[in-house]
Amino acid sequence: MVLGLRVLQQPSHSAELLVHTLDISSSGARIGALREWMQPGRVVVIQRRHTRARCQVTWSRIVAPREIQMGIKFLGREPNFWGLDLDDDCLGIWFRESER
Repeated sequence: MVLGLRVLQQPSHSAELLVHTLDISSSGARIGALREWMQPGRVVVIQRRHTRARCQVTWSRIVAPREIQMGIKFLGREPNFWGLDLDDDCLGIWFRESER
């Protein structure tokens, strides 16, 4: 499911990044359209509409020149972040590098 998001960064980094989801789950997502490398382990805030959530980057990879994908997981319970009722059986999918 493709949803537009903003990645809000620390003041020491560039301004917010406009990205989109490639896949979502009840505990995180696979994000595309990044133009900056995100170090695994880094904590970011993502925003969808007026809702924000703290997330941890679990993996990043370069898929094309100036296009990066990353996996994120929510650091707190965010049951309604996507605005959908998602199946918890998908928890953790796309979070390990070997599952990308």
